[in-house]
Amino acid sequence: MTRRGMFLIPIVVTAMSVSGCAIARTVSGGQDTSAPAGGAGTPPAAAQGSPLPSLTPQFPLIQVPPAAKAIKAQLGVQVYWHTSGTANDVRTAADRVLNYIVGLGANSVGLTFPIYTDGVHPTRVYTVSGSTPDPVSLGIVITEAEARGLRIMLRPLIDETNIKDAQGDWRGTIQPVDVGAWFSSYWSVLKPYVQLAQQDSVSGFVVAAELNSLVYQKSQWQSLDAQVAHIYSGELDYADNWDIWKSGGSYSPAPTIGVDAYPTLGLPDDASVAQLTDAWNGWLHNRSSTTLAGTVLQEVGIAPTTGAYAHPATWAEPGMKVIPSIQINWFAAACQAARDQHMAGIYYWDVDSNADPANPAAATIDAGTIIGRGDQSIKACFAAGWNG
Repeated sequence: MTRRGMFLIPIVVTAMSVSGCAIARTVSGGQDTSAPAGGAGTPPAAAQGSPLPSLTPQFPLIQVPPAAKAIKAQLGVQVYWHTSGTANDVRTAADRVLNYIVGLGANSVGLTFPIYTDGVHPTRVYTVSGSTPDPVSLGIVITEAEARGLRIMLRPLIDETNIKDAQGDWRGTIQPVDVGAWFSSYWSVLKPYVQLAQQDSVSGFVVAAELNSLVYQKSQWQSLDAQVAHIYSGELDYADNWDIWKSGGSYSPAPTIGVDAYPTLGLPDDASVAQLTDAWNGWLHNRSSTTLAGTVLQEVGIAPTTGAYAHPATWAEPGMKVIPSIQINWFAAACQAARDQHMAGIYYWDVDSNADPANPAAATIDAGTIIGRGDQSIKACFAAGWNG
């Protein structure tokens, strides 16, 4: 299971750190926009982040160069999109982040956005105002990404704020009270975003991510896929969690399966890129070369903290030191292994939609960000092209 960057934590930067850090991901409390307040699905209280500036700087339109566009593989970054505010606020945030991503050499961007369900034994799915972007504001981001020539993956992700507990529950362990009713509610939330994806010619729509406990609900996924495909003519994807993907045992909830890759490789902090690459290649070989050729790593991320190679899916704890080389080397190795296996692409996790990549030192610390750390590996990865 994954515990990625959803929490604001104090961390200490060591002498190894490069300058800068990004705004931590926070979730606005907001109101449940799909039901009256006060019910089982009342959104949890959440930390308050810094307000997004309402200035209107004139960002240049930086476009994906022809050479990067010509690469068939998806070379991208996942943006955790939860920015709210005016259309101008949204456009400013989009321009700032998307220019940074294009500057890394990417040809693709994933727009991951939070949706919610009411606990470990949920009855429904809903959106939260101020956290879940509405289709209009998300449409602004898509327009700005398309203007830059980026391939777009639209990716709803069930937030874990009101799921996680002392028993280790997360989005992959939810057990709906009524599975059919839950999927019906899930479709109701997805439908406006599916319509947006079709309207704006989005390349890929991820119907769900990391729902381990629900992957064998074959009839429900078939019904959901049919509903989505009735509206949307692009690529339908699903993101397996790394553990179930390794086993190869999940039912395919969508025609194309990607993986959120947080393999437990168990190497020490000082492992070399070569050692990490060998370990990544070994892990990827759990699946056939045919499978790998059609698989996109939808998430490759790691907190640059002590012990992360042993447990990359576990996010940083308060007080942990940041060691940028841990993230830098992990990203370089994942890239090399994915290229060795002729995979269909890689997306790095992540950039927060409220981040200012040009001024990271002024932002709140986020242990998971790529900004000022792993981005140097990402740039080298994308510049190297792709095999196969």
